[in-house]
Amino acid sequence: MNSQEHIQQVYVVGSQQLQNALLTEFLVKKDMAAKSIPTALDITIDALRENGQNLFLVDYHSVDVNEVIAHLLEADQEVESDVLIAVFNVDSDESLSKLAGLPMVNGGFQHDCPQALLSKGLKAILDGELWFPRAVLQTYLMKSRTFNKTFSRSEVSLTDREVEVLKVMATGAKNSDIACSLNLSPHTIKTHIYNIFKKINASNRLQAVNWAQENL
Repeated sequence: MNSQEHIQQVYVVGSQQLQNALLTEFLVKKDMAAKSIPTALDITIDALRENGQNLFLVDYHSVDVNEVIAHLLEADQEVESDVLIAVFNVDSDESLSKLAGLPMVNGGFQHDCPQALLSKGLKAILDGELWFPRAVLQTYLMKSRTFNKTFSRSEVSLTDREVEVLKVMATGAKNSDIACSLNLSPHTIKTHIYNIFKKINASNRLQAVNWAQENL
């Protein structure tokens, strides 16, 4: 296994320099490699390749989250490493619920979230978990089932390999774990996941896992 696969980097993204500097300092004290940057657009593909996992912690109030997603979705397909997004300084459960439906967003934290809980959540996200309040996930899933129906099993033509990938993903495994389990490269796993999302009309991992639990 490449030693780079073990390297985790957190980027605190936002224009509030003092806040982000203090947050970065706190995360470093919690044994997390962290740096503050004004925009995710400055992070190159080569920089992403230097780490096994890249987690962008985005300030909800000073950054366009959709712009970050668009940039990182494109970059993510060029690298084998994991590229993850979490959003902090979120103002309400309703906003968190909307964030839960966006691609690549694996967690969200409200503006009054204690720092200790924030660091715990970030470590959980890096460990392959989703980090949203339970009530937020329930609200999101109910809305998703009502307004954004994914296709049923009979409507979808998944390959045997895609079914294998989806079954392992549904256990909560990270891309690197799926790759190891199926003896495939992380880049190949990403390709399969993007194809699965398109076929079942899922916009993110949460929807895909929910679909797998209901259809596989």
